[in-house]
Amino acid sequence: MKKHFKAFTSILLILTVLYGYAETEKGKPIHSIIPAPVSFQRSKGTFIIKPETAVFINSSSKELSKLAGTLNESLSHYGISPLSVATQQQDRLPANSILLSIDNYNEISNKEGYILEVSRKNITLKATTGKGIFYGLQSLFQLMPVKGNGRYGSSPVKIPACKIIDYPRFPHRGMHLDVGRHMFPVEFIKKYIDLMSMYKINNFHWHLTEDQGWRLEIRKYPLLTETGAFRRSSPIGRNAGDDNIFYGGFYTQDEAREIVEYASGKYVNVIPEIEMPGHALAALASYPHLGCTGGPYEVWTMWGVHDDIFCAGNEEVFQFLEDVLTEVMDIFPSKYIHIGGDEAPKTRWDVCEKCRQRIMDEQLKDSHELQSYFITRIEKFLNKHGRQIIGWDEILEGGLAPGATVMSWRGTEGGIAAAKMGHDVIMSPGSHCYLDHYQANPAGEPFAIGGLTTLKKTYSFEPVPDVLNEKESRHILGAQGNVWTEYIKTPSHVEYMAYPRAIALAEVNWSPRESRNWENFVGRLVVNMKRLDLKHVNYSKSAFGVDISMQYDENSGKLKAVLKSDLPGAEILYSITDRSGTSSGRIYRAPFEISDITTIKAWLSNKSGLPLKISERKVWYNDAFGIKPLMNSLYDHRYQANGNISLTDGLRGDANSLISDWLGFLGEDADLIIDLGSVKDIQNVSIGLLHNPGNWIFIPAAVEIKLSEDGINYTDAGGNKPDIITPSEPGGILYSLINIQQKARYIHVKAKNIRNCPEGHPGEGNKAWLFVDEVLVNSEL
Repeated sequence: MKKHFKAFTSILLILTVLYGYAETEKGKPIHSIIPAPVSFQRSKGTFIIKPETAVFINSSSKELSKLAGTLNESLSHYGISPLSVATQQQDRLPANSILLSIDNYNEISNKEGYILEVSRKNITLKATTGKGIFYGLQSLFQLMPVKGNGRYGSSPVKIPACKIIDYPRFPHRGMHLDVGRHMFPVEFIKKYIDLMSMYKINNFHWHLTEDQGWRLEIRKYPLLTETGAFRRSSPIGRNAGDDNIFYGGFYTQDEAREIVEYASGKYVNVIPEIEMPGHALAALASYPHLGCTGGPYEVWTMWGVHDDIFCAGNEEVFQFLEDVLTEVMDIFPSKYIHIGGDEAPKTRWDVCEKCRQRIMDEQLKDSHELQSYFITRIEKFLNKHGRQIIGWDEILEGGLAPGATVMSWRGTEGGIAAAKMGHDVIMSPGSHCYLDHYQANPAGEPFAIGGLTTLKKTYSFEPVPDVLNEKESRHILGAQGNVWTEYIKTPSHVEYMAYPRAIALAEVNWSPRESRNWENFVGRLVVNMKRLDLKHVNYSKSAFGVDISMQYDENSGKLKAVLKSDLPGAEILYSITDRSGTSSGRIYRAPFEISDITTIKAWLSNKSGLPLKISERKVWYNDAFGIKPLMNSLYDHRYQANGNISLTDGLRGDANSLISDWLGFLGEDADLIIDLGSVKDIQNVSIGLLHNPGNWIFIPAAVEIKLSEDGINYTDAGGNKPDIITPSEPGGILYSLINIQQKARYIHVKAKNIRNCPEGHPGEGNKAWLFVDEVLVNSEL
């Protein structure tokens, strides 16, 4: 038994030492809290909630009564009928009771903080606001047992005796959802807010307008939803074609108010985003006179950034936006209104007579300062109505509006610059906070926009850069996770991308920096996954998968299969299948060699309660396997996979795995030589190529393969332009020359880049990408 649970012992030990609340039952944690509280002291005994347990509140306020109802609602899952609720002061609290108390407690200085004390006789939850009580209840709920398999447990409910002193590190703890590309039902938006509130996330950034759709009813401008809410089709993959399916919809103002009211009950603030001056094509399609050219426009059927934006020289644009924002403010009481400000090309402004006149009249330097003028003017309007703006970090360009809060997404640099200027900042860098990125090896994940942001990487994020001094650091309000939905069409898929990474970010935002610990977090997350099961959340288990890679051993000069997990100490099991059969259930102890075409499957031992996630890769063993090619051309540093050996490591890439498996050449040929070490009979040579025009990746104009016995004199083995069976569908193809029937030691492969994106392509005239992966020699195709 000890042998089986060795992997989890280190996690439990850390939990016990740091927090003192990790008890064990047969080696498994039975309670844990995310985000980790500031202080947790375990005491002896338990408090037992029974049907006769009474709930007291220290005032008859409507808010406290509602919070008592929240407690009863949670207990109902355990088969406990609503407990009686009465008004009672703390000094006369009877046994077997729970007190919820709001008062001006000197020991609680943070408005979102709370003190939760559990003894054998009573539970006392104190705070200075309803928010504090609500967050204390979330911690209390996480102390309640869950059995898993979709079951809460049964009455009586046992709560471990303890004292928690807790408050958040940051005031702004956010999650975002883009409904412009794809929209989601009102009931799902409520569920999204429910999950946020479970983990003390307090701001919902609702991205309501885009080039591809306007999603909020504006009564003064009905065409915004009659026309702007619908597009004639959506892209296939990365703009590789249209699906010809009419798509659209919008939220009525009544529905939006319903969501705002619902979120308020969960202590979640809803921040609406109305994009400007860019990402406005849906609005321009509805009211063409608001653009620089006057149209005609249509709601965009592609993803990306469009040149047509609101005309900054047209006074009617500002009247339109003020009218829109007036209705928005009537729906959303949020102090903040997000106005976008990102990805606004100046292409139209630079040649627009009205915009050029505006630059002259306002004595602006250029179109970048024109954007600053645009944002500042909108900010003044919102400030006049008691609101403040948030904008993406591009609003720094041309000068920052005086009171703007910057949302830093292009790394942390924009946030650093804004904080040094005295502006408030919400950190949301794509590297750690874009939850639409892949979260594990793309080969085993749903199609995504790109990137690689693992659960561990999100958890490692530090919102306050070290370069900021103490005064500047106070301008960092917190961090936000973003879910962009170009490639996310369903609520289930949103959940898969957001969770559990949103939970990791919740702890980053709430818990003290010095107490964060990856191993500790994983131990608590395993328990919380059972809670997500109870909520029917389609969360990802990718963090519990195994990364399968091939790495070159410099000492032996051979490639070896390496299996890794982000969970230190976790036991990895694997199986291999080759032509001799299948060997399964092995314990991984060290990298191992491959000597045949092999399929590797790997997973973590679930004896310690870890979710089962099976990872799989096929290794294409061949005569070039493990031989480092000599590169006669340079691949781009952004797409270098594992270097030269990526071309002969036996792992073939696909359309998803742009970073992990492919070498990318921008405007250059892929030119390489493979030395087999001795003269061999060559039957066939293949090279993996990628066709993905939506990402400006094209098959080569031609492929040349030459053979040599001495490395000096080469003969042409053949080659021509590879064929594509379905050019509208991105994906990897294998270009092969077969029946060569020649002897050679050296193989020279050259894939010729088409140089520039072809005529009619959105990137026409710009450098084209060429992506290659595996070179196979004498492989069984």
